[in-house]
Parts: sequence; C-alpha cells; structure tokens
Amino acid sequence: MGNAVCGDRPVMRILQLFVKVQADAPLVACDRLTLVAPEGIVGDRHRQVGSPRQVLLLDQATLDRVGLAPGVLRENVLCGVLPPGLASGRSLELGSAQIRLTFLCEPCRYLNEIQPGLAQRLKDQRGWLGMVTQGGQIQVGDRGILGDRCYPPLPAAARDRFEEFVARIPPGAVVTTADLVLALGVTAAHYRVFPAWMKAVQAQLPVHRIVSKGGEVFAQHLPQQAALLQAEGVTVQNGRVGQGDRWPPEAFHPLVPLCSGVAPCP
Repeated sequence: MGNAVCGDRPVMRILQLFVKVQADAPLVACDRLTLVAPEGIVGDRHRQVGSPRQVLLLDQATLDRVGLAPGVLRENVLCGVLPPGLASGRSLELGSAQIRLTFLCEPCRYLNEIQPGLAQRLKDQRGWLGMVTQGGQIQVGDRGILGDRCYPPLPAAARDRFEEFVARIPPGAVVTTADLVLALGVTAAHYRVFPAWMKAVQAQLPVHRIVSKGGEVFAQHLPQQAALLQAEGVTVQNGRVGQGDRWPPEAFHPLVPLCSGVAPCP
C-alpha cells in the first residue's frame, strides 16, 4: 500500500494496532488504541512519563522483506509504507493523537532468536520510536500524516543522548541512574557504563546532578559532588539526596515544539 498526500504532507494508512501488556507475553491485537500525553498508550507496559519509547511505529514493507508476521517485531502501529521525511523531532498525526518521533528502534538480541542474523539485517529498519504529545485515539484504517510541528531532535546513539540529556538538567535538581535509563530509552545494562560516561565528561557537563538509583552521591567517582549540589540548593544528608530535589520525568523531554506551521521546520 503506497503513500497518499494531504496537502503537501505524506499520508500513510494504519493497518494493524498492538499493545504489549506483559514483558514475556505476545502482543495483543486491537482495533483501537487510546494515547494519553505525556504517558503513552493505555494498557501498554511502556506507558511511562519521561520515556522516549512509548510508541513503536513500523511498516508492512519491512515485515515483508524479512518474512515476518505483524506483531512479531513488537510494533504498536503497523502501516503500509512509512512516509518520507521521518526524522527525530518531527511530529506524526495518528488518528486524533499526535506523537513526537524520538529515534530509530535499535535491533536487539531478541531478533536473532526469531531468525539468525535478523538483528544485523534490520539495522536502521526496526521502526521509529516516539512519545505522545497529544492524546487521542487511533483506529485501524486511520491515516497517519507527517505533522507540521518540530521538536528538538534526539541523537541516535545512547552515549550522545546521555550528553544531550545531562546538559539540560537544571541547577538545583538531580536525576538518578534509574531516571537516566528511562529518559535515554536504554536497557538496565547501562547502569554499568554510566559511571564511566560521567567521568569522561565531568569537565564539560553537570554530571554532579546525577545520583545513584537509591539517591546516593557518587563519592568515589565525584569527590566534590555533595558540595556542588549543596551550593545549588540541593539537600544532601548522609550522602543521599531526597525525593524533593528530583527533576520530574515530565520535564525530561520538552513537549513545546520548536515550530508549529508558522516557520519552516529545520
């Protein structure tokens, strides 16, 4: 199924919809999805404020190339052909809802369990991830239209997303390493690499605003961290930061577009 055009904006047709209810269970096919901003899809396990992985969009053409049935790649929205012009930060109107595209879904080891070598064959073809910026409903048969809003793009590489995110943590606020896993859209395996990333960029970025999953400062890696946080007004007691100084997840990724049909998107 090819693309149509709405005005000068490409249009795609939504073929199937799915929700992921449990981590180790098959997807559930639905006739309709309800999206809530800034949370995600109602009933889906990836519904979480601050996550850039709330929605996964895939096209039938990709499934046809690798001989897979709908839902096997864990997509939420399956369309005929993805329209041209998709990029991180672009908006996409799906039914009465709207999402902000974040980054391409990375192939994982799960794919090689489906077909040997599938992860490599689907490099940069696993589909687009996005987060809900306008709530609404999507139904099978609805149109998806490339929107006229643009948001700050997110880097494709996790390490680059780390640096982009840390640069935006405001003075007087902290995030935990669990917040990093959520905001960057990475796996828990990254807990092991965060200290090394922090050490590598501590001269350029405010990594002192990152604390452990339990709220403890990284005294071993950042000896001056507690003092730097206290100078910004953060309360540190017994080497731990309280919940009141946490940067809220709804602020992790701005929902205010850079442009909205008034000026051309970059």
